Amino acid sequence: MKIFNAIAQADLVKLFFDKTGIKLSYLISYNYLAGQAFKLTKEYRSMMDLLALDSGAFSNKTATISEYSLYLGRYGNLYDVTFNLDNDFDDPDHNWRNQVYLEHHLPVNVQKPIPVIHDPKDPFGEFEMFYKDYPYVAIGSNKKLEDEVFKKFKEKYPDLRLHMFGTLDRQMLITHKPYSVDATSYAKQAEFGVILWWRPEEQKEYRIYVGERDRKDDKLPHFKQFEHQKELEEFLQTTFKYTYTDLLTSYQAKMMVNFYFMHQLEGYINSLTP
Repeated sequence: MKIFNAIAQADLVKLFFDKTGIKLSYLISYNYLAGQAFKLTKEYRSMMDLLALDSGAFSNKTATISEYSLYLGRYGNLYDVTFNLDNDFDDPDHNWRNQVYLEHHLPVNVQKPIPVIHDPKDPFGEFEMFYKDYPYVAIGSNKKLEDEVFKKFKEKYPDLRLHMFGTLDRQMLITHKPYSVDATSYAKQAEFGVILWWRPEEQKEYRIYVGERDRKDDKLPHFKQFEHQKELEEFLQTTFKYTYTDLLTSYQAKMMVNFYFMHQLEGYINSLTP
């Protein structure tokens, strides 16, 4: 399984690689490309594993189909994965027409975008109707697949690669291990002053609040009262050369810690027996 870390700032890639030497996989939406595309596809490309391009449909700020088609035609092969312009979550036929349009207008040497399924009642039916001949499909970020649907996909199409947009449900990942997922949770947590830490001894994850004061009404442990504070401090110093003050004063520092957690989570899930 691959975790694509969704980013809007390319410089985070360089910062993480310089700190750790680890190559993560990243996803960027089309609407965030301005000022980032050259760095991601050229300057920093050797510092990452896989690079994915999303159409940005979930943000409702995406391009027209002709604009997106033009970009994919010119630069689509600079990405390992691209996704369809699925900009109507309630109309599978509309998204299918976009898929057909893109494939028809792309040069023959450019990879096809991955289709995205949105039917909340019958995602398997939408797949069967439009996308059963595709080896890799995605499930939209506003959808949660029931266990029975996962089983149905695996039983009938065991080689199908499924991408799950916008979900890091741990039980789902461990139980079904989709081919790939993407994550924004690391960034959202950092925005609220929270770091994610995996403690190998317990095979357990912790969410820890980093702030000026202890939020006693919050269920999250504060860094200064965390039961494994010394061990966490050693990890931060060894891995990043960070102190508590670095986390307190730098949003990017918290992002780096949460990136590392995503790397550990991916490794943990991939180590489990299917």
